[in-house]
Amino acid sequence: MTETPEPIVVVLAPETGSAGTGRRVQLGRNVVALAESREDVDRLLDMAGLTEWVGLDPTIIEWRCGGPEIWP
Repeated sequence: MTETPEPIVVVLAPETGSAGTGRRVQLGRNVVALAESREDVDRLLDMAGLTEWVGLDPTIIEWRCGGPEIWP
């Protein structure tokens, strides 16, 4: 049986708190930002050089507790 690799990018559940409103974004196992919109996630992917990879393989990014259209 082949194991499914872990996603490179994980966008966590929407949250509202003292740190801000948005969704935390992990690259690997490290939280790198609090994105306030899908555009913020796209900018992070660009900065990390992952935009083309996500276009080729959407399993690189995992949206938890709602897809890219869900924001607090």
